[in-house]
Amino acid sequence: MTTPSDAQLATIAGEIFILRDRSTTRLPKPVNTGPQAFTDAMNLVATDARWTAASIGVIDFTAFPTHPPNVWLHNADEPYRIGSAAKIAMMLAAMQLRLEVRRILKLSPQIVSTAAEFDALFSNRSLWKKGKLSAQEIKEIGDSPPLISKIFDFTKSPVDFTGPDPNARTPADQTAILNKLSGGHLTWKTKPPLAFSERLWLAGAVSDNVAATACVSAIGVPYLKSVQRSYGLAEHPNGGMHLFSSGLHDNIPGSTDPPAPPPPRQLVYVDPIKVDDKWLTGANRDKSWVPGSAAALTAYMLALVGESFIVDPAVLVAGQEGCTTIRNNLSDGGALALPSFLVDGPDRDTVSDGVSSITTITTQFNKIGILRHKDGAENPLLCEFVYLETKEVPPPAAPHRSVMKYAVIVVGLVSSMTSGPNTAEKSAALGIAIHNALLKL
Repeated sequence: MTTPSDAQLATIAGEIFILRDRSTTRLPKPVNTGPQAFTDAMNLVATDARWTAASIGVIDFTAFPTHPPNVWLHNADEPYRIGSAAKIAMMLAAMQLRLEVRRILKLSPQIVSTAAEFDALFSNRSLWKKGKLSAQEIKEIGDSPPLISKIFDFTKSPVDFTGPDPNARTPADQTAILNKLSGGHLTWKTKPPLAFSERLWLAGAVSDNVAATACVSAIGVPYLKSVQRSYGLAEHPNGGMHLFSSGLHDNIPGSTDPPAPPPPRQLVYVDPIKVDDKWLTGANRDKSWVPGSAAALTAYMLALVGESFIVDPAVLVAGQEGCTTIRNNLSDGGALALPSFLVDGPDRDTVSDGVSSITTITTQFNKIGILRHKDGAENPLLCEFVYLETKEVPPPAAPHRSVMKYAVIVVGLVSSMTSGPNTAEKSAALGIAIHNALLKL
């Protein structure tokens, strides 16, 4: 195995997103846009005492892509713990890494081609010095680089995640993954260990914590943090962008006994940041390694639906492939995926009292984050990241719209421990209020 020359490393660095100047890679911080009627309708929703203190983003995509989406934000800059919703950061990093491996493989003449060569390449600190990373980021990625051989299958063309096709997510495909689990969840003792694409779906659609942590371990916390920074989802110069997932969702054991597979590497360089919610005890009760703000999650949603990140300049629809894979591995509203309270209400197994109770949903993807009192939250805390396409049946009388596309982001939705509606009830009611307001525009 030959180590790439300095000139070859410079060529490779040109294909790596996180090595670029961040002034050119950041997503714009979202701001309120759209007609006054849209803003007035959303402002009226925000006056309700049940959610006026929460951070909210609403995006009306109904006329998109013919016209830009309308955006409305409320308390959007405040960072809260978002729990499992932070797994969308890992999914973004995985897609970005896949694109970079594919682009490096296409270099002519080819410099590296095998999984072992990529492992050596990404462990080479000289590579990470070729871009705009800080000295600390270079050290961290060099210490804990992406483990390419544990993520990708180089027998696939183009190279893709190990395991089943990450875009094949029919109920039968989903059931095949779930059938490999014991008790409905992945454990560190599951044998044989699941492939990366299987863990990706479990993390996104079922919100499995072991699956998500295993994916983060393979990607590496330092690369994950740099992707979030490079997209401006964290540490944005205009402030208020706080998606900075950097830690575990489940504790990685120090060892396992055969026949269980060995545990993945431990996570290093975890960086909790200050958040506005509180944990029950401890010196760092106001810090979290799964923080997020409505501003950052709204920017993520705009890019995900608009296919404006994970951009491959070599293809016509530059961000389509990576964004499609993320969407395909989030909850889809199906029976096997984790539901959204905003869509289904507190208990979808009985009678829905969320958005699905008042309209027909034709397309959905979502990620939810739930932090309960028993988990350590001072008060129950909820995050929703939801995209819906809806159809009114029968069509309403004019001037209502019969078909809509929109997204709702809710961060820091808190409920009392003793009285009033809980977070699930608040989320369901908020979804209905937003849908009805949009319907009348």
